[in-house]
Amino acid sequence: MPKAMRHSSSAKWVLSLAAVAMLVATAVPAEEIRKNGNMRLAALALPTGPRADWQQWDSFLTNVVKKLSEDFQPELRDQLGEFFLDARYRLVDALRAGTTDPVPRLFTESWDHLSPLLKKALPTTTGETANQYTSFIRAMDAASSFGGLGQALGLFRITPDALSGAARLLGAGGADPLAYTVDVDLALRTLLGFTGPLPGFQPSPRLEQSRWQPLRDRASAAARAVLPRTAHAAEADVDRLNQWVPERTEVPSYLLEVRQLLTETSDRVLSQSNLAPQHRLLYRQIVFATGWQESCWRQYIKKGEKLAPLASSTGDVGLMQVNRITWRSIYDVKGLNGDISYNGNAGAEILHHYLTRYAISKKEDAQKNGHLARATYSAYNAGPGGLARYRGVRQSGVWKKVDEAFWSKFQAVNSGKELAVKDCYVG
Repeated sequence: MPKAMRHSSSAKWVLSLAAVAMLVATAVPAEEIRKNGNMRLAALALPTGPRADWQQWDSFLTNVVKKLSEDFQPELRDQLGEFFLDARYRLVDALRAGTTDPVPRLFTESWDHLSPLLKKALPTTTGETANQYTSFIRAMDAASSFGGLGQALGLFRITPDALSGAARLLGAGGADPLAYTVDVDLALRTLLGFTGPLPGFQPSPRLEQSRWQPLRDRASAAARAVLPRTAHAAEADVDRLNQWVPERTEVPSYLLEVRQLLTETSDRVLSQSNLAPQHRLLYRQIVFATGWQESCWRQYIKKGEKLAPLASSTGDVGLMQVNRITWRSIYDVKGLNGDISYNGNAGAEILHHYLTRYAISKKEDAQKNGHLARATYSAYNAGPGGLARYRGVRQSGVWKKVDEAFWSKFQAVNSGKELAVKDCYVG
């Protein structure tokens, strides 16, 4: 294309951006503009200003979802929780892929899924809530309408001011809707169906500080002391496990201790569950197999004289490789990092959630080549939208290998050979 035409084309796109900006601005009621200074919403469409980072995006979306959950009816609230979890998984996928600026794509993809829920809820709202919904929908629609094409040209960016303005249109997020905190949020747990009390935790005294330390230190002490750990004669020696990376000769005794811990953890979750009797053994087997798949039943690795949690660069951590970004504010980061029992309990709760609310309720066992355990693990690994991945739905070659590896481990557990996990430690 000749240079003059390229310049002309770029100019047209900038004009289009300005037009979208006007749409966004005019979608905001004058009273809201005067009250909050929300002309900044125009920055949603203009290729100027600083870029919002992924933490600001995640905080924005979390506050929006929490606000909507206050007004949605139960059926829509469940769909909102599913949307939120899938959005968190998409965020981690984008970080794992090394995307330089993931926010614009996350913005458009998330709005594509959230918009229908908001528009379904709108007819049931009145007064100020209806006005907030309408203004928020118009602003987000106007920006999203340009999003895909603007991304392709590198002209579409999301700014912190724009996200703050959009959140305030909805009345979400308080003083700073982009503040990134890791405190356990009981309202968020309730939205997702995690209503049981959280266990306490005792971080390993051998744990080294890491890049996650500032997040861990800001965690709420009140949230992590809800349910103190109790001790009895048959209980696994958690204090020992929290300081133990086994030498080769210690592996058999170490694995026996971890199996006991996972058994107790499964029993604890089941004590608060209505899971049918025919599925209870299956659930425990899923917990065993998932721990094997994710970590070979390990919480730590050695770092000189210290220990560090077994962790990925994008936040999967510990025994059950619970992701610290996906499950932010649902579980305590310090507990996930530094306490094998707390990490195991979090993973077991998540697996129970996916087994009961997704695999069983959606009758995965009645599907061709369907299996409840495989569906549960696919969702654990990929989010609610990945429930059917093991059956080939949106399954890449990489994920096919992952799903088959889990299935192999589950079959071993199902035949009573869960201690074959020791093969991880050979070599």
